Amino acid sequence: MKTTLVWLLTAATIGVASGAALGYWEAKPWTVRGGKVSAKSDPAAGEANAKPPASAAQASIDETTFNFDKMESGTTQRHVFPIKNSGKSPLDLEFVSHTCKCTTVALNGASVEPGAAATVQPGESAEVLLEWAAKVPPGPFRHGATFTTNDPQRSRLELMVEGDIVASTTLEPSLLSFGNVNVGAEGKAEMLVMAFLEPEVTIESFEVSDAKLAEQVDVKIEPVEKSALPPNALAAAKVIATFKPKGTIGPFGGSLKMKTNLKQAPSIEVPIYGSVKGDISIAGAGWVEATGRLRITPTKSAEGSSTRLNLSVRGDHAKATELKVASVKPDELKASLGEPKVIRDNFVQIPLTVDIPPGSRPIVMMGEDQGGEGEIILSTTHPETPEVRLKVVFMVKP
Repeated sequence: MKTTLVWLLTAATIGVASGAALGYWEAKPWTVRGGKVSAKSDPAAGEANAKPPASAAQASIDETTFNFDKMESGTTQRHVFPIKNSGKSPLDLEFVSHTCKCTTVALNGASVEPGAAATVQPGESAEVLLEWAAKVPPGPFRHGATFTTNDPQRSRLELMVEGDIVASTTLEPSLLSFGNVNVGAEGKAEMLVMAFLEPEVTIESFEVSDAKLAEQVDVKIEPVEKSALPPNALAAAKVIATFKPKGTIGPFGGSLKMKTNLKQAPSIEVPIYGSVKGDISIAGAGWVEATGRLRITPTKSAEGSSTRLNLSVRGDHAKATELKVASVKPDELKASLGEPKVIRDNFVQIPLTVDIPPGSRPIVMMGEDQGGEGEIILSTTHPETPEVRLKVVFMVKP
């Protein structure tokens, strides 16, 4: 009996040992090099633990996201991100993109556009400033900018500002909209700047951001009597804006910047929108009359696209009016005018073709918060309408 038990225990021990050995053999945690056995390396672990060359540039930054906490609707806040080169080679920074045109990006004190670059010597620092204007309704926000670097461990650098928009001061309405304004007429837009926490609202100074638009907009500030205040408002000031078109057909826009006495909203920026109408009008696939924008269906770079619109010239000057393409941007857009067709003495149609040639580089221009917009400007000999402006939103895919 004892002999049998000893044999059973011995067999079990040999089986366990053999299984472990077999498992170890299947795992093969070694390689054979030159007849010698060595531990097998893990490529993934090696890549994760790889160290950059000692001479490489190194982008050091304490924070990549800054929280503004609560921001008043219409106000502007800014934050500086210092980026130090802790390496031994020059650090190259290139601004690639921002999430929204409402985010202004400055590099070493100068405002920049995508493609701008700077070089930071070892031991020195660069400063990236993000300035964000709260032009959207109350609620959370998160916007920023993307940079690329030659730091092998930080080739892409995303800097963000975030927070919550609140409204202890309210703008009613939230923008100055003139709607459609006819050439030779005037448009008017009004707004109340209301305070719910402070007893007085004073607009200390103001300016229209775009110089050309400023020549056409007249702004006046008037006090609001307490009896005319909206419910719960303690004080308010009325902004009255008058727009006088100078002949340019198409959409216009900009912003009104105001300095106030309000502690929570010392600086307020509100959008200005509108569109000028006249004897020259546009129609065709993708044209949105209400906004004065041409929306082109996204296309692939290898294919390109072509869109045809019709310009209609009406009135006493229809037959005598000549048009030509004055400017087109960006370069990915091409515009050409066809031969005028006289429908009757006071009605002429002119074809306008907008092309994205095959082979154009990938680009996104789908609005203010998605790369901006393209623009086509036509000059005319019409005595009341010297210029026609078209905004264009489009996308070229790889």
